[in-house]
Amino acid sequence: MLCYFALVIYIIILFYMTVLSREPEKVNIVYLHLFWGYDDPLRCQEKLLNIAIFIPVGLLAGFLFKRHRILIALLIGLAVSLSIECSQLAWSRGEFDVDDLFNNTLGAGIGGVIAMLIGWIKVK
Repeated sequence: MLCYFALVIYIIILFYMTVLSREPEKVNIVYLHLFWGYDDPLRCQEKLLNIAIFIPVGLLAGFLFKRHRILIALLIGLAVSLSIECSQLAWSRGEFDVDDLFNNTLGAGIGGVIAMLIGWIKVK
């Protein structure tokens, strides 16, 4: 129950940080090209941060489910990321970027792997 509560609170905080705390912009920007901007150090740092902030999502999702931890972590990460990206686009509060979808989902998957490894260690 505690993991469920922590996951919901973390998702609410993520949504606030990535959508609600931003000022509306005059134009909507959509990036549909995957793996763009990796040659720019600032963009690369942003992409690494996108991975890092979604690791707890996957970790908590992995703790909630005993079977298919990684798959469920990936699906929850993708769903949360897609809802954030669509909200940013709909409310003009950020860029819709498929790289963010990929990197956020990757971060959730990494969290799911960590949860699986912790589950293995706990069993032994």
